[in-house]
Amino acid sequence: MAGTTLVRTTLTGVRPLGVRGEPLHHAEGQIRAVIRRRLGDRHFHLLAEPEPHDLGGRIDWYSACTGPVRPIAELPDMEHESVRRDIDAMLADIDRLGRSLEAAASQDGQLAGRALRLAAKRPSDDYLFLVGDQPVIVCWGYDTQAAGAVLPPAFLADPRTPAPTPVLPAAPPVLPLTLAPTGAAALPRARFPWLFWLIAGLLAIAVLLLASWLLRQCMPVPPDMRVTELPPLSPPPPEPAPPDPTIGLQGDIDIARRDEDRQRATLVALRDELEKRAAACRPPEAPPQPAPTPDRPQAAAKPGDVLRLPETPTNDYSFLKGCWRGDQFRYTPRHPPGAHTYCFDENGNGRLTFRWQSGVTCQAPAKARYEGGTLRITDADTTCSDGTRWTQDRLVCRPGAGNVAACSGETNMHLPDQGVTRDRPTHFTVRLHRQ
Repeated sequence: MAGTTLVRTTLTGVRPLGVRGEPLHHAEGQIRAVIRRRLGDRHFHLLAEPEPHDLGGRIDWYSACTGPVRPIAELPDMEHESVRRDIDAMLADIDRLGRSLEAAASQDGQLAGRALRLAAKRPSDDYLFLVGDQPVIVCWGYDTQAAGAVLPPAFLADPRTPAPTPVLPAAPPVLPLTLAPTGAAALPRARFPWLFWLIAGLLAIAVLLLASWLLRQCMPVPPDMRVTELPPLSPPPPEPAPPDPTIGLQGDIDIARRDEDRQRATLVALRDELEKRAAACRPPEAPPQPAPTPDRPQAAAKPGDVLRLPETPTNDYSFLKGCWRGDQFRYTPRHPPGAHTYCFDENGNGRLTFRWQSGVTCQAPAKARYEGGTLRITDADTTCSDGTRWTQDRLVCRPGAGNVAACSGETNMHLPDQGVTRDRPTHFTVRLHRQ
């Protein structure tokens, strides 16, 4: 696993959060992918990547960012508060994204929103790190009341633990004074006056060495707080090959694929039937208008008129009522041209029909709403008539000369050209004409 190892956690005494009975760390790939696509890389790297061990009971938490790893509990007060505010702001963004997805009509969107809101619960400061300048949260997806047993103490620095008191070496012992010997006993000392001091010095050195050795055995050793990556396990010795289990599994896979194809065909048929029934639900025809008097003729509407925006933003979308056709364009030079057709009611709700030059059509519900002084027109993800996937277009229309709507668009769609998928948004400009 590439990246920086932050901590190793255990699953003893904790309660993981999840949806449909599955812990959040089992779906971390989908959760972090939604965050990266909707909020960007900084929010994506906020949640550390979990790596469960094969035997269970332990999880390693990684970060793809580079730089020194510092727990925020050890940061200075000003930097600590700044990092905390940054983390709270990003978690609030993730929670808002989860709320918006929970309000979606699809069940998958509601489940994704619920998972994002559970992942946005911030644990205590013991689980917050700063890798370089990127804040990182470990042990996310657990109940905050039961997360105290997640991290082993060896990986967390406790600022309240006092530093060990250094032990000073013992002072040399003070030898008692003795009376000088008399007679024959005083003869060697008088003959060798340096011998007494030599023996006393050697004894003092021996006592100091013994005392330092004893004190060193009792001195506490500070714990090793370095964060290291575990080396890969050596491969086990080769064993005799077991019977091939893929023979039975291949049949199960083929059955599952056939079921998937049938379900997809059923889903496409149901969707087409729904679209036909929705198209059959026409609003009641308006009563015939009286013929205009000869002296006051009414001006006929000019086909092909461009879309003009009101002088000021308004919640009255009756100016959009009807169908509007966009200019034909290409998403990229190597894809066929196509054109939008939007049909709205007086409330700004309607439907998009995108027709490629090849004859393939993609239909999705559309909605127009003012945001400040900008009119935003969005549609929804859907499946085209040839079974390819359509990802929503987002139009932003602003008033130009004569209040003519100047619209620019953006899409991340999977284009129907040999399954090519865009990694970056594609931008385009379009002008809407009344059809």
